[in-house]
Amino acid sequence: MKKNLYFLTLIFSSFHSFAQDAMEENNVVNDTILLSKSSIEKSGLTQEQIVKLDETTRILLADYQATSKEFDSLKLYNDQVQKIINSQIEEIENIILKIDELDKTNQRIVPLMLKMIDGLENFVLLDLPFLMKERSTRVLNLKETMDRGDISTSEKFRLITEAYKTELEYGRTIETYRDNILIDDVETSADFLRVGRIALTYLTVDGNKGGYWDTQSSSWQKASSSIRRATADALKIASKQAPPALIKIPLYRDSNE
Repeated sequence: MKKNLYFLTLIFSSFHSFAQDAMEENNVVNDTILLSKSSIEKSGLTQEQIVKLDETTRILLADYQATSKEFDSLKLYNDQVQKIINSQIEEIENIILKIDELDKTNQRIVPLMLKMIDGLENFVLLDLPFLMKERSTRVLNLKETMDRGDISTSEKFRLITEAYKTELEYGRTIETYRDNILIDDVETSADFLRVGRIALTYLTVDGNKGGYWDTQSSSWQKASSSIRRATADALKIASKQAPPALIKIPLYRDSNE
């Protein structure tokens, strides 16, 4: 009886290891069950023992069938995953081709971007001297960006064009700001008025001194009292502290001085 039980257990424990051949092993299982039942009947076991063994056999068979179904599901899943992997491999190959093309493009566009930055730097130096620290810092940041590998070429180009747009916008706007200026070798706080790129004047905070940028000599000139009053009025209008009005401001030299 022990030999028959061992034989039965051995047969059903082997069902799990051959799950990949589900159709063939199903027939083997059925034949094995018939053989096992025949052996059990000849062994002289009691009816209760036979019923228990039969129930165990059915449970093992159900487990085997469930395993077979799970195997079929896993096989379908693996096939689908393989399709996804193949698609990803193809996408990677396309990306590699695009990178190679981008490298060739970079060889042409990078020198152009460097020239654009140099041109912007020269433009700032030759322009009216307003917001010089801010504008010079912007150019410096662009140069540092060009040396960074974690920023894409397209992003670098975008930053350069944004800097050009900012400079272009200066020529279309009126602006007031407070900054320091060297007057008689003394650094003094003053309020500046910029009208596009055609005029740049300043008035010290105490209102006693003023000046304007002379584009012909590329230097600051002292403003007359009338120019200082006009600058003070223009600063109020630009900062919306006074209603709009027609005000004369110097573009080159103060002819009254």
